[in-house]
Amino acid sequence: MKCTYPVSRVSFYTLTVTERESWISSFAQLHTLRNKSIFVRGGTFIDDLAMVHIGLQEEMHYNACFLVCHTAFLRAFYSLMRVVGYRGREAYWDIESDWKGGMSNAHIWRYLGGDGVGGAIPSGPFKSLTCDVLPNTRKPGYSYIKPHFVTRHFNSNWLSHPLIRGDMYTSHYNSSFLPHTILSSPNYTALRKLLETSLHAWTHQSIAGEMWLYSSPCEPAFWLLHAEVDRCWRSWQSVNNKWYDYGGHRRIRHGEQTELKLASFDDEIDFYGLFEKVKVGDVMHPRKGILCFRYDKLLGGRLDTDP
Repeated sequence: MKCTYPVSRVSFYTLTVTERESWISSFAQLHTLRNKSIFVRGGTFIDDLAMVHIGLQEEMHYNACFLVCHTAFLRAFYSLMRVVGYRGREAYWDIESDWKGGMSNAHIWRYLGGDGVGGAIPSGPFKSLTCDVLPNTRKPGYSYIKPHFVTRHFNSNWLSHPLIRGDMYTSHYNSSFLPHTILSSPNYTALRKLLETSLHAWTHQSIAGEMWLYSSPCEPAFWLLHAEVDRCWRSWQSVNNKWYDYGGHRRIRHGEQTELKLASFDDEIDFYGLFEKVKVGDVMHPRKGILCFRYDKLLGGRLDTDP
């Protein structure tokens, strides 16, 4: 596919008022439009996305596919957003700027609701948002249907103090880490491990609630966070001119057993038939293969002007 007119991917705060309202209402429709699921009778689009993330939890995490799998997953998400009517630009959570006032005070919560209060979402457009799917924590890769409120906790120690607002690891997101530490990673494997265990893990764990679970696609912040993680990857690619640097191991689950193999560009990303299979090599470059998007800015304010 030739990428002639890249889709703009911008900070959520750069969206126009109309785009932002449409993004929010379209995400809500992924939760509320029934009889759209291919996995759950009477289920929703978001049920399918959550079930895929649960089913592929080992394949998508802690191995080479983390960045490429979630990039493909973002493409799937925006495909469904456009099915329900979204016509705006794609968006990321600009954590590079937002952490400075404290992650629990980040501007994003003005739009996603909650006001930094733990528990079910108490206010805003996603007040009392529910999710139908939960992971079976005793059987990785399996899920069950259990409607429940999407919750948040906004701290870094929610197991001991689940309803006490904390600092959400704010000091970790510092000007040395964002962008310098990220951009200086020597290779893809080092970058993948760094992003997965830092920016990605800190944000999931400190929001907690649904974000602590593999049903996290039910939380709107999930998609904005993963677009920010992708922006970090694309920034590193651009600065280091390493568009096709890839390696490490991949996981393949066979029933109750997990097989490890060397990762390659020919590895297929299979979302259980929700979308067509794609190859790793087709999502390595944001404007080649099956992708066609461009960021409004990369880490450190660098312009995304590469071909």
